[in-house]
Amino acid sequence: MKKVILMTLLVVALNACSSLSRKPVNIVDKYGIDKVAVKNWDTTMIKVVKGEALLEDWYGGEEPLFYLRKTGTMSEKDFQFLESLKTKDFTDEDVEKYVSLLEKYNKKIPRKYFVKNENIKDPKGLVDFMVRESNMRMHTPSSHIAKEVATQEEWQTIVELSQQKDLSEKDVKKLRKLLNSFIKRNEFYERDAWFNREVSKRSIEINNLRADPEIGSFLINNVNAKALYIAYPEYFSKLEKWDD
Repeated sequence: MKKVILMTLLVVALNACSSLSRKPVNIVDKYGIDKVAVKNWDTTMIKVVKGEALLEDWYGGEEPLFYLRKTGTMSEKDFQFLESLKTKDFTDEDVEKYVSLLEKYNKKIPRKYFVKNENIKDPKGLVDFMVRESNMRMHTPSSHIAKEVATQEEWQTIVELSQQKDLSEKDVKKLRKLLNSFIKRNEFYERDAWFNREVSKRSIEINNLRADPEIGSFLINNVNAKALYIAYPEYFSKLEKWDD
């Protein structure tokens, strides 16, 4: 009972502070971009990136500017211009350029996710766990995938992989293709199965995203990829390292 009450409170709290709309927004109006915001360009950019990101994984769960520079997404030339705003008497042209860069880097953050072979840290351990967990009485991500997501033939493939002593590169490729096929499917994520895995900020986050009435393939991909990682975190590399 305590778990149910906690889950309900978290859902309500996070729904209250979540913006699920993926419609285009006017960043200048929404975030009140004025001369003070331009002068404090870094604080402003962090606020905008975090405010517009569906998942914190879009910026590696790190400080957004550090992530943009670490990944080479932000050029050194742009960074030097942005840094100059803190000390210079900027012009209207500088403000326009800043807004343009703010919009540019905000658009570079969104991602779709696909599993690469190297993202599966322990393929044999993963299929063993999925098959073992699917046989539990409790409703789990694995039992949901086995019964509601995979076809009979697809699930049999996973069972057969689990029965092997080890998996070859060809086997891992087969598993990776199955997983990427699964996360494209609308029925992949199911609230009760994932809440039985964990009740946390990240599980509430994907549940709230999945509840968006205007959900499309992009949102489904983000929800399902994060759900796959949450279901089996010890078997996958972090989401930021997945292909896109």
